Amino acid sequence: MTLPKSGRIQARWVFPVCCPPIENGYVEIENGLIAAVGACDGKATDARTVDLGNVAVLPGLVNAHAHLEFSDLISPIEPPQPFTEWIANLMAYRRGRQMPVRQLVSDGWAECLRTGTRTIGEIMTTDDPLLDVLPSDGQFVAFRECIAPVPERIPGQIELAQEHLRRCRDAHASGRSIIGGLSPHAPYTVVLELLQQLIDLACRESALVAMHLAETPAELEYLQYRTGHFRQMLERLGLWRDELHPDGRRPLDYLKLLATLPRSLAVHGNYLDDDEVRFLVDHPQVAIVYCPRTHRYFGHAPHRWRELLERGASVAIGTDGRSSNPDYSLWGELKLLDELTAGQMRPVILELGTIRGARALGLGASTGDLSVGKRADLCCVELPQRDDTDPWRLLFDVTSVSEAELSRHR
Repeated sequence: MTLPKSGRIQARWVFPVCCPPIENGYVEIENGLIAAVGACDGKATDARTVDLGNVAVLPGLVNAHAHLEFSDLISPIEPPQPFTEWIANLMAYRRGRQMPVRQLVSDGWAECLRTGTRTIGEIMTTDDPLLDVLPSDGQFVAFRECIAPVPERIPGQIELAQEHLRRCRDAHASGRSIIGGLSPHAPYTVVLELLQQLIDLACRESALVAMHLAETPAELEYLQYRTGHFRQMLERLGLWRDELHPDGRRPLDYLKLLATLPRSLAVHGNYLDDDEVRFLVDHPQVAIVYCPRTHRYFGHAPHRWRELLERGASVAIGTDGRSSNPDYSLWGELKLLDELTAGQMRPVILELGTIRGARALGLGASTGDLSVGKRADLCCVELPQRDDTDPWRLLFDVTSVSEAELSRHR
């Protein structure tokens, strides 16, 4: 069943996120926007009402960081350590794959939709903008990845970035829910001159910027001392130049640059020190995007996401790619967080997968919770068949949001 563009849907529980769960709740939709949310009063429903039964209705999930080009992988790339070897095998996969990237991205986006995600921050790595293959259902923030480990590559990357933003603007003007962004890849692949130029471009174009940062101990060693696996990788590729790699740098230096924008994302943030946590608390315009199952796959030290949240920093959740994750189900990320916190943070965890992600992507005004006037981007979750007065326990007992569960209600 397709949810109506206009009408009313009812369900056992409605989770607006902006307020407590509503038992026997409804969501009124007018022209694709939320017109009202509340508790059913027991009156007879009209012909425009769809009663979903034993279902939870919540905002469509928000995946703040993904690499959909790896949608054909059935298991993550190995080995997870050392990280530079994983990168080398990822690049080998890219060189050898047979399926067109546009098909991979389309398939990955379809998987996201099937598993409840309605908004995604995608890292795009090809000159093909791929915008024409994306379904119109949901919102898509397309970050163009930019890489220039040497200065002579900067002009070409800036040209690609400008063209990408232009195409995204045109797509948005034609009615597609597509927003352009830029992604300087990481400190070891982006010279500081390119990063500054991309930030300047993003500022002029009011575009988002997302950068992988503080991802591994090897990255910290490279920044601080110019030694370790990343230097060895750059030397093997013939890309190491002493003058391009000053020592004594930290992720904090990059956070300060990102904070000059109205909104930006630092992806992963697995190894933030105390100064960097304090900076993020003071600069909530920079959101940390934590990818829980990818973090676990690489065996990283415990993430500081709870501390960041408690102190008022901005945190969102992403799946990363199937290169480090078994699937693109954001629900799988939320289930892992629930496991890590022994069921003690469920309302906050749902926020991480909805409104906090929407805000990180600059879309908090249009999606992320079931407030009147926002898009009716909904996720419908089949609940366990049992009596239970605790809606949070019911919701998080759902093991996965699957195509079969959604297909009867969408």
